[in-house]
Amino acid sequence: MRTQSCTLCLNEGVHMNTNSRTFRTKLSEFFDLAIKKPVSIARGNDRFVLMNEEQYTQLKEEILSLQRNLISMLDVRSGQSETINHPDKHFSTIFKDVSAKIKKKHNLKKATGE
Repeated sequence: MRTQSCTLCLNEGVHMNTNSRTFRTKLSEFFDLAIKKPVSIARGNDRFVLMNEEQYTQLKEEILSLQRNLISMLDVRSGQSETINHPDKHFSTIFKDVSAKIKKKHNLKKATGE
């Protein structure tokens, strides 16, 4: 759709694009659009993204999950993992044991300045 000074278009179905002037004049419309899809706003050479808080939270949680998975995979690959085989122990007990080991290791690194 063509507006006064910019073109609003779907960018590969991901978000809408606009410039800061049009964004200011049609602020409420862009808030309504951002409920469904992120809106990209250009201001000179800078770019900003307006999105609904729920989308932002989900994106942030997904990134943190991917980071944790990557760290875990790197630990396994570097040999810094161990096999836990306790069929009689409840998962929460195993988790507490592992968490305590990690915390102890972290505190040791912190104390030695690593």
